[in-house]
Amino acid sequence: MSLTANDDVYMKCFFWGKLKRDPNDPRDVRCLPLAAHSLDVACVLRNLVELPGFRRALERAAGRRLDAVDFDRLAVLAMLHDMGKANLDFQRQIYPNFKNKVGHIRAMAAILDPELGQGSLFDQWLETLPPELEYWFSDEDTAFGYFSAVLSHHGRPVQFKGRDEDRRFSLPGWQKSVEGNPFDALREIVDWSRKTFPNAFQDGPELPASPEFVHRFAGLLMLADWLGSHEHWFPIQSVTWEERREHNQRKIPEMLKAVGLDVRPLRPHLTGIRSFEERFGFSPNSMQERIEYLDPDDDRTRLLILESETGSGKTEAALNWFFKLFAAGKVDGLYFALPTRVAARELYTRVHRTIQRWFPDPKVRPVTVLAVPGYAQVDGLPVEKILPAEDEGNRWQEDEQIRLYDRLWAAERPKRFLAATVAVGTVDQALLSVVKAAHAHLRSASLDRSLLVVDEVHASDAYMTHLLEALVRHHYRIGGYALLMSATLGSAARQRYLAAIGGKKENIEWSAAVNTPFPRITFADGTGTDVPPRGGKRVRLTLLPLAEKLEGIAHEVIQHLRSGARVLVVLNTVNRAVSLQKAIETRIETQHDLDERWLFRCPGYKGQEVVTLHHGRFAPEDRVVLDACVSKRLGRGSGKGPILLIGTQTLEQSLDLDADVLITDLAPADVLLQRIGRLHRHKRDDRPPAYREPAPCFVLVPEDELLKSLNEKGEVRDTYKRMGYGSVYEDLRMLELTRRAIAERPDIVIPRDNRLLVESATHPERLECLTAENVAWRLHMENREGAKIAKEVTASYQVVRYDEPFGEVEFDVDGVKVTTRLGADTYQVPLDKPVVSPFGQILREVLIPSHWSPKDRPEIATVEDVREGDEVVLRYGSHRYRYSRFGLELISDERGG
Repeated sequence: MSLTANDDVYMKCFFWGKLKRDPNDPRDVRCLPLAAHSLDVACVLRNLVELPGFRRALERAAGRRLDAVDFDRLAVLAMLHDMGKANLDFQRQIYPNFKNKVGHIRAMAAILDPELGQGSLFDQWLETLPPELEYWFSDEDTAFGYFSAVLSHHGRPVQFKGRDEDRRFSLPGWQKSVEGNPFDALREIVDWSRKTFPNAFQDGPELPASPEFVHRFAGLLMLADWLGSHEHWFPIQSVTWEERREHNQRKIPEMLKAVGLDVRPLRPHLTGIRSFEERFGFSPNSMQERIEYLDPDDDRTRLLILESETGSGKTEAALNWFFKLFAAGKVDGLYFALPTRVAARELYTRVHRTIQRWFPDPKVRPVTVLAVPGYAQVDGLPVEKILPAEDEGNRWQEDEQIRLYDRLWAAERPKRFLAATVAVGTVDQALLSVVKAAHAHLRSASLDRSLLVVDEVHASDAYMTHLLEALVRHHYRIGGYALLMSATLGSAARQRYLAAIGGKKENIEWSAAVNTPFPRITFADGTGTDVPPRGGKRVRLTLLPLAEKLEGIAHEVIQHLRSGARVLVVLNTVNRAVSLQKAIETRIETQHDLDERWLFRCPGYKGQEVVTLHHGRFAPEDRVVLDACVSKRLGRGSGKGPILLIGTQTLEQSLDLDADVLITDLAPADVLLQRIGRLHRHKRDDRPPAYREPAPCFVLVPEDELLKSLNEKGEVRDTYKRMGYGSVYEDLRMLELTRRAIAERPDIVIPRDNRLLVESATHPERLECLTAENVAWRLHMENREGAKIAKEVTASYQVVRYDEPFGEVEFDVDGVKVTTRLGADTYQVPLDKPVVSPFGQILREVLIPSHWSPKDRPEIATVEDVREGDEVVLRYGSHRYRYSRFGLELISDERGG
């Protein structure tokens, strides 16, 4: 490259690690030296590995105690994470019009690609490294694993593929020029590391060769790179080693406390809170009391499986267990995983209030994050109310706004959610720590320090179950603590989780499974403690053969509303819920036998009330409104009077609502019990007399037996799939066994009959008995078993093998498909202009289900027509949609359907 007299403005920045250019004046450039940025990240990592939670996991993986020599050596390796930035074609990005840019990871191909690397360059690179490195590793493969981890700090394990273009692309930048010698820049990094981390160069044992240890190091380096790259804490400016060293010694400990990673100063503030009553303001029930007396030092408690009915106080039991573990120094954080975003948002408020109670001084309080993309909150405030403007965030100030910005760090990006001290989110965020998706190592290392609580575990999809087993196995193996909670866990599922951590996999016979006490707490070794049940809730289950004739439900609904009842209708699909809502409204218009005021409604555009329903295809902004309305109208302390609320599975989990009567589609017994949990949830004096006991639950079933839903191949016919049979709930055997259990025992008592109902529909012996009845059931079983095996194989292929040498790990699966399978199956699509929703919210984007999205997905969706506060018509690629008070509906696709 030819230089001009004006290039000195850029030359002063060689070799830079971070730079910032004024968008209005490209010659106004600030830069942070590469050695200084390398030092920032290394110093962050050096501080991270000393934090108790991270150190505990590292020593568990290493199989020995670690000392200052180990930690300094890891820091020296971290200093090399951006060594590819010394490549001159990377450095030349500082020139505004330079086009031959090279990424700093790809830049290393010409040196380190085992198939294409240049021997002379490799030798020059090797000469820049400290000669002592020769004694840090047990063998070449281990060294290769560590250096692979160093280069993988952007989230995915680096694999050079022997591509000749990689070498040609990166080779020129390693030749010295008038701008400088890239290998001199590497020598400066090594020189700074030698001055900063002298213990690394003393005698000591080799770094641990355990693959799990190298994987932990990789995750912590990713975390350190995120933290150490933030201008708010590490200003972009020209500095000397002495200046940056002093700055990092002073600021990094403050930073780790501010963002919630160093929690050691918090523990002394809990010493005065000695009892459950002081922690929650009420006396514990028998289940909560059992948790209260568990010993954190008992190794069996590193995995607990808590089975208790819906509404029995499992949340407070889990929080109390976290309190005990946190106070004892066994964990440094909490991740509370829920099955849905709605459930996470609902629970977050309760968790945040509890943390406020334990830590009344906001200056000494754990960071509490709602870890749900699109709804993220920090310490109870929406992100947009905390995040300062970019210019403010770049200033180095000691004021309240900056303190809040510090606490926001873990909520800025989903991949960092697990780094918060206390986080409430969806289970997929935790599962992403064990699948081959970007930043799995960062998520995993962050989770190492926390109590993992997974709520509402049941025998779900085989793919999700396999991943959850992998998560529990890894978390337990690395020394972590986990608590699985369920109101509906079958014996087969419970045994799978125990086997996942190394226990003996036992097949519990049907009779023994049914007679297993409920509620119950099971320990890691399979032993457990029984919990005396609370008083029972009597429920009368009635099979209603109207599943195929939704309009026929109207008569049943009207009858209950006229009696003053709160009626909750939960259907298996959004389309069924919307169809019923429209049918009810049409009946009001034509037959006038239902008071419109009894329909569920929310405040809307310009203060007008909007009649609506509840499901998952509303925009996030509107879902906040809908959830608040549900809680206000049917939650604790809500007013009396008849109301009809129609919805889907979004109503069955965690929303604290109370209905007098439940009408529900047929679902597997464990799911059905979740829905029944919304029935008579609270003690109410104003409940209409006819609905006080037993609680009425009507289960919609087809007129014909379910066997007729199967074709000659054992496949579910399309008309039944539209009801959720064979689609939402894939195994029709569980639906049929649930139907039979209801027919045999229409009157149940909860929790006494929970175990019987769940085992009747999910136990392997019951499933086998049904299969033997008819060839169609046998064929359906074979289809389901084949699909289950396929899902488990797919899940196994997508699980990260943390016991595999890091240098052999390759994330060669489609990360988008992985996250879609985890339930992140929507596309967040910006609109070409903002619109006002029926609920008065300004929408700038919509969430489109993946199965409704076109193959040609453009960047934005076009607003074709809008009736402000009423209805919006959108086009996204070849598809058109309507968004209204009924949520998002597909109008047409490329087939015109």
